[in-house]
Amino acid sequence: MIHFHVLSIFPNALDSYLEESILKHAQKEKKIKVSVYNPRDFSTDKHKKVDAKPYGGGPGMIMQVEPLTKAIKKIIGKTKNNKNTKIIIFSPSGIKFTNLKAKKFSKYKNLILICGRYEGIDARVRKIFRAEEISIGDYILTGGEIPAMVVIDSVSRQVHGVLGNLESIEENRTSSSEMYTRPEIFKFNGKKWSVPKILLSGNHKNIEKWRNSKAMNELLNP
Repeated sequence: MIHFHVLSIFPNALDSYLEESILKHAQKEKKIKVSVYNPRDFSTDKHKKVDAKPYGGGPGMIMQVEPLTKAIKKIIGKTKNNKNTKIIIFSPSGIKFTNLKAKKFSKYKNLILICGRYEGIDARVRKIFRAEEISIGDYILTGGEIPAMVVIDSVSRQVHGVLGNLESIEENRTSSSEMYTRPEIFKFNGKKWSVPKILLSGNHKNIEKWRNSKAMNELLNP
């Protein structure tokens, strides 16, 4: 079982996604576990603030080192083996998250996912815990909650038993986005749209060749 520990000042932001479909079932079957912590609960400020202006000037606010380190320390204290724990900070300047990363992350027992907000996180958090900075794409989001859900979803797929049918793991096979199902012929605005005959042939070898060819063409001509 993988235990995901998410640090977020909006702890309810993940609820709706985690309580649906495969991830809900995976939690129920104890294949994965997700715990969410609010850094505000670890703030010593009377107003529970977790942000402050950056040294050296600049726009916006920075998430403070103290509440985050306290939260991380508490989480690490709960784990039985620190070597089986990976700490991740979401940052647009981080290493690109790929399916290969997801597979590597799935080998850990505990994944601590730190969701940044404002203009970022005090760099000492990364340095103290030797956290890995991860980016899910070349764009800017308002916070790390969406990247956290992406990582939870992608990593959970790698856990044995989360997907009922192992053939459903698209990353284990060459797959084209050109897929069809019933009806065989669909009429729309006076035109007939038919399923390619090769898919109706029953010749699985030729069908696989056709799908591989389509997938390769999509890779070369995105």
